[in-house]
Amino acid sequence: MNSVPLVSIVIPAFNPRFFRAALQSALDQVYDNLEVIVCDDCRTDEIKAIFDELVAPDSDRARYLRNPQRLGFQGNLLKCLEQASGEYIKFLCDDDRLYNYCVAYQAQTLDTYKDVQLVVSKRHLVDVDDYVLPARMENVGLVPYDAVFKGEDMLAIFERTPRNYLGGFSGALMRRADVQEYLPSIALPGQGFVALLDFTLFVCLLRRGNLVVLHSIQSTERLHPGRFSSQGDMHQKATTEWGWLNEMLQARSGEDAPAQGWVRFLPLRRAQEEPREWDEVGLYGVMAGRQGIMMSRVGSSSDSYAELYTEWLSCRRFSEPQKKLLEQRIVSWAWQPRIVPVIIDADGDAEALDITLRSLAEQDYAADSVVVLTNASVDDPQVLRFSLQPDWARQLNEVLPLLDSADWVYLLRSGDRLTQPALLILAERIAQTPGLLCVYSDEGALVEDESREPIFKPGFNLDLLRAYPYVGRTLAFERRNLLDMGGFDPAFDELAPHDVIWRLVEGAGPQSIEHIAEVQVESRLAFADWLSLPGVIKHSEPLVAAHLSRIGREHVIHHDQLPLLNRIEYVHPSLPLVSIIITARDQLGALERCIDSLLSNTTYPNYEVLIVDNASESAEARAWFTAMSELGSDKLRIFSLSEAGSEATAQNHAAGQARGDYLLMLSAYALIHQADWL
Repeated sequence: MNSVPLVSIVIPAFNPRFFRAALQSALDQVYDNLEVIVCDDCRTDEIKAIFDELVAPDSDRARYLRNPQRLGFQGNLLKCLEQASGEYIKFLCDDDRLYNYCVAYQAQTLDTYKDVQLVVSKRHLVDVDDYVLPARMENVGLVPYDAVFKGEDMLAIFERTPRNYLGGFSGALMRRADVQEYLPSIALPGQGFVALLDFTLFVCLLRRGNLVVLHSIQSTERLHPGRFSSQGDMHQKATTEWGWLNEMLQARSGEDAPAQGWVRFLPLRRAQEEPREWDEVGLYGVMAGRQGIMMSRVGSSSDSYAELYTEWLSCRRFSEPQKKLLEQRIVSWAWQPRIVPVIIDADGDAEALDITLRSLAEQDYAADSVVVLTNASVDDPQVLRFSLQPDWARQLNEVLPLLDSADWVYLLRSGDRLTQPALLILAERIAQTPGLLCVYSDEGALVEDESREPIFKPGFNLDLLRAYPYVGRTLAFERRNLLDMGGFDPAFDELAPHDVIWRLVEGAGPQSIEHIAEVQVESRLAFADWLSLPGVIKHSEPLVAAHLSRIGREHVIHHDQLPLLNRIEYVHPSLPLVSIIITARDQLGALERCIDSLLSNTTYPNYEVLIVDNASESAEARAWFTAMSELGSDKLRIFSLSEAGSEATAQNHAAGQARGDYLLMLSAYALIHQADWL
């Protein structure tokens, strides 16, 4: 016999598009005493097909009912309620999703606190593609921990601020008996609440008892054009229903809140104390302050990731008042670099080329000139056109000496669209950072000419570039230095510019390579598509091998997963001694696990371990360090500091005693799993 109450998850289904995820999330609940009921109001058999696929015919956890005729949203909710037999009930909308512990946490709360009529959890808002959208007033939460709120006080807040801070049906768990009392009267088909039905039911419940808001995120609510609340005249109905709801709130009776805009509440961990001594919070003021913050954030009203990203990009452009100050800003630079974009039009695509040329014409900082390598005609008199040759890298070597006025060249492809301030940002970085010879940036994709798929790259990283050409292909080079180096090596084809980067690293150092952490370019040839080009994959290994050979590093390159990705095994003529330094202060349990895993799982033979006791205070730790030091091992040595110092001080002390060619600083909380890690 189950010792926990039966919970009914009822799904009033009518749209099959996201139903699979909703049903699966209900079936995946860890709560044992559960029934899942699907009432199908869809015109097709798609809901039934998904149910049959996910639920075994003999399942006693889920059952399916098909409505003989369409009942509509209100009627289907009432049908679900009629079929439910649980003590607690959750209405799960067919486009939402629950996390696995949602019902378990909420049911335990209702079972523990008998004065609570409604339990809600925080939720993520996601779009059609499951991208989590920025928080907004509807899902920001009330306080930053689990808490119980006085129901009557919350009603006063809702009267003053007609806004639903609690969420929808999917995020709530209620007592079925209370829902049976209220729902039929407020959900009369054709005349009751529709747009605000969930919130109206919550208001009814809070007239009878209290509210618990769990701070953990336990569900997702999906925003998409086909959702019920976005259909037809729902916005007009919502306006009307807010009027009805306000009349209900004004007509309520009961104990007044401690003050206007204030509510009584308690952290849930204190809610079982007797007698209860309520805390008070000026919730109206708190939420008003949050609203100001939310309204200033990008994407706080976006219904999709595409909307969010578009809004974010728009914030990266200069406003008209800011543009009026640009000339003054540019004059303040030490010098004004002359930048020449070089566009390679490999496909002869006039439309794609026009996208790139138009974006260059709209720049906040004008290009010195524009070069196009193409076999198509170009009508723009400002463009210097060359017929594209099969070997564009070799052709660039012929073109570069002709660009006498250019300080820098910027390699682009037809179909690349520069953001409006791209050349300005590039020029300022060049002017204000002495010694730069190459610049790369973040980038995005153009899908049907809309901004998509941003790629945010790290600053220059030697090892990552050896693994794959993460810097991308939209690269800017200092022209004179490029000529002095002999230009591009055509042998590396698509990766000829990356060969230049490696030669810059070897000659001028990695500090000559700069990353601009802004989306400067968006392209029809997305970053992932470029990495998948045969020319990139073919030359990825030879390019890195040539670099390592030039600097005298013996190596073997492996490809564990993808042919593009290089895993480099460095071959040493000898086995250098490595000094592994670990500092600790009373973290004996963690330290013992670390040392045990290190000694057990390290196959590299030539290392020593230096442990620094940074003035441990516990007798157990001091005894352990003393015992280990008395072992007299050359492999593991102990050093003790009489006074506690910083971690850097402890590491410096050990480094002064180390015998190794290399130092490795290891956290006492680290665990070694891979035998060849060292």
